[in-house]
Amino acid sequence: MKVIHKTRLLAVNGKQLLVIEKIGESRRYTLPGGVKKKKETLIESLVRETAEEIGLIVIPERTRHMLSSSLQGKAAITKHYFLLKDKTNDFSVLETQKFKDVYWTHWKKTLDYLDGEDRKAVKKYFKHLKKKTKTIV
Repeated sequence: MKVIHKTRLLAVNGKQLLVIEKIGESRRYTLPGGVKKKKETLIESLVRETAEEIGLIVIPERTRHMLSSSLQGKAAITKHYFLLKDKTNDFSVLETQKFKDVYWTHWKKTLDYLDGEDRKAVKKYFKHLKKKTKTIV
């Protein structure tokens, strides 16, 4: 079975999430990232893909691996999510054949427009953040 590794950037600023809006009739979002090449590490893939898609330069030391999730179909696909807490607006769509726009939006407004795995990762992060805030109070 073919194994595919994908990376995704979960860039957050408070309750805001950085999303890329895909081209199409209906609204669909994705997180920056893409398919890992054979000789790349996961973080190298994330840095390359994010720069190619939206011009955002990700500094590996400012990210941390948050989770991985796998799906089995015709291929085994594993998505690796990396967290970046950032306030930058230094990005724009570079792959205009695939994407309409890139912007910050409240994370709850993204859920209906993300694919299932991305939705789960976003919920998991913000649910964890909510619990962490409650225990501090």
